[in-house]
Amino acid sequence: MGVRTFLSQQRTRLANNRHILRSVAALFGGNITTSFLGAIGGLLVARYLGPEVTGRFRVYTIPLMYLTFLHLGTFDGLWRQIPYYTGKEMPEKVASVASAAGAWNALVSGLVSAAFLVCALLALARGDTYGVAGWLSQLVCCWSVFYGGYLGATYRTIHQFVSLARIQLVQALINFALVFLIPLFGFFGLCLRAAVPALTGVALYHRNRPLKVRHRLDWRELGEVVRVGLPFSFWGSLYTSVWAATESALMLSLGGLTGLGLFAVSAVMRDGMIVLPHSVYQVLTPRVIEAYAREGSVRSANARSALLTVGLTGVMVAIVLICSYLLGLLVPLAIPKYVAGIPLMRACLWFSVLEAASLPFNTLFATGRPWLYGRGVILGLVVFPLSAWLLKPLLGGMLAVALGSLFGRLARTLEAYGEILLLTRREAA
Repeated sequence: MGVRTFLSQQRTRLANNRHILRSVAALFGGNITTSFLGAIGGLLVARYLGPEVTGRFRVYTIPLMYLTFLHLGTFDGLWRQIPYYTGKEMPEKVASVASAAGAWNALVSGLVSAAFLVCALLALARGDTYGVAGWLSQLVCCWSVFYGGYLGATYRTIHQFVSLARIQLVQALINFALVFLIPLFGFFGLCLRAAVPALTGVALYHRNRPLKVRHRLDWRELGEVVRVGLPFSFWGSLYTSVWAATESALMLSLGGLTGLGLFAVSAVMRDGMIVLPHSVYQVLTPRVIEAYAREGSVRSANARSALLTVGLTGVMVAIVLICSYLLGLLVPLAIPKYVAGIPLMRACLWFSVLEAASLPFNTLFATGRPWLYGRGVILGLVVFPLSAWLLKPLLGGMLAVALGSLFGRLARTLEAYGEILLLTRREAA
């Protein structure tokens, strides 16, 4: 009987793993296609426009990066609470927290878009056509950031992740098609290319949303989501949107519009490289949280990602080395205006390796203890500017900022591994 039970468990585990692998493959297939289209589109933009024009457009994106915190952690709260309550078999609780979070993000979207509308009207009064178009594009994009971000956080099952990837593929196709307007419209084409896919994505997310709940601003339920998500969001926002905005601001300060334009292309390459590790992380995180909710074991949660992390990190190192070599051959041929940015591009490729190495961090998220996550972010934020300052005399401002950011993320990664190790030892004691 024991042998039959063991074999049955192994067959079930193998079937589950195959299901996960098929879903990851489908998700990765959609995401890699999206990434490929984005990369080709980015190269075409770089071929049509010089770094000064792309840098001018990126200036208008910086404020929205800093404003992302206004979601108050509802994304992070839903990321944890939806799979957590699913693991606890409490579907009515899932619906109530999603309803409150949706109402809040719709409200914030409206308020932020109104602020950008005021900026556009002021630019119109000055006769600044670039400002009008730039702020109006961000008016649309803020709905994608807040309300679209909320909707994306409700896609939590493997099947839903595949649906999410399909919507992102539609956005990528539209984004790619709009590239061909850029030779005609220049800066204004960039604004259209940002706004139209963002608006389409929000519409598709809403139409296909997995939780068709009526949004109601229930302060008690919202308070629960914020209470869980805000601490994680605080550190997460520092590590993502605020960190990225600071990179752009420093690039603008040290390299002007041209430097910011060179960094914009490098950032597109960086985003493309993290598609695979991000796809795996998306599928893995809800399963880790549900397992932790059922078993309460850090060791068990770690076991779900350990081998996958080692293999994926090794694959990403190989990919980065190959791409780094190819950049020196292809950039002078494809986008000669950006040859000066090759060292910056090569530095940005390595962010994908750290992204792959970060798969086990979903264990820290599952525990619901944000300080364990936050200590690594603080260390990274100290190492980032310090490294940039020390490297600037040797490498110049722009490359120093890129490598400083990379070293900051490395420091955060090492510290987080230390936190996981301590949790595992305490559990075993």
